[in-house]
Amino acid sequence: MIRLAANGTPELFELLYTHDLPLDYIKCPLSPDSRREVLRARHYLPVLLHGWGPPGYSLTMPEIPEPGLLCELAGLSGTPFVSAHLDYLPERDGELSREALLGRVASSASRLRALTGKEVLLENLPWYAWKSRPRYTTDPAFIAQALERSGSDLLLDLAHARVAAWHRGEEVRDYLAALPLGRVREVHVSGPRLEPEGLRDRHRSLSEEDYRLLEWVMPRLPRLEVLTLEYMGWGPGGEAGGPEAWLEQLEALERVRDAQMRAA
Repeated sequence: MIRLAANGTPELFELLYTHDLPLDYIKCPLSPDSRREVLRARHYLPVLLHGWGPPGYSLTMPEIPEPGLLCELAGLSGTPFVSAHLDYLPERDGELSREALLGRVASSASRLRALTGKEVLLENLPWYAWKSRPRYTTDPAFIAQALERSGSDLLLDLAHARVAAWHRGEEVRDYLAALPLGRVREVHVSGPRLEPEGLRDRHRSLSEEDYRLLEWVMPRLPRLEVLTLEYMGWGPGGEAGGPEAWLEQLEALERVRDAQMRAA
């Protein structure tokens, strides 16, 4: 059974008052106010615990922020696993060799499992040539090594993959095919946007290209459990999308999910 989730934004909570949405989980966006967000979402559905405490936690960071809060929310949320970014920034995390970075990811994943009693998913990140994130951290081979060394599975963010492939000069389906798709347990979908400096991760509404890519990759994900809409409520040009945008996307994702389950 592939379950559906969506970002717990104010617009989504408003819809939950008035609509029977096809959702199994609410994902709490990374936030400095995680406890309040998890408690609010838990009134409706179990919560996918993707972030807690200070936003932006990555398994490459030397310390796990607010471990007590993490333990509390792992119990409150009903989350089936915890997930975190595979996002190495040398100015934040310290200068590390590739081998040392893999060791830190493995250590962090082990501590997350011990703290929460949950399995751990690592999320792939985009890459931009002008930022400090090393290009190799988006290499499919490095991502596979990180999963293997840490005993984790993959949270595949398709928008991040599209952006990484664009800036790496690769065709996105070739890039995806090289990733360890057999380890994917959750997929994030949202709409990136082409801007003057290139494709950017913007959490906008899904385009036809995004849906077609999802339809292409889903049959290649034998362990997929959760499909998550990471839409943040913005329309194509950055304006408010409105409730219709949420409903259209959730209904479309439900159709894609159901078609994949019938074909499996």
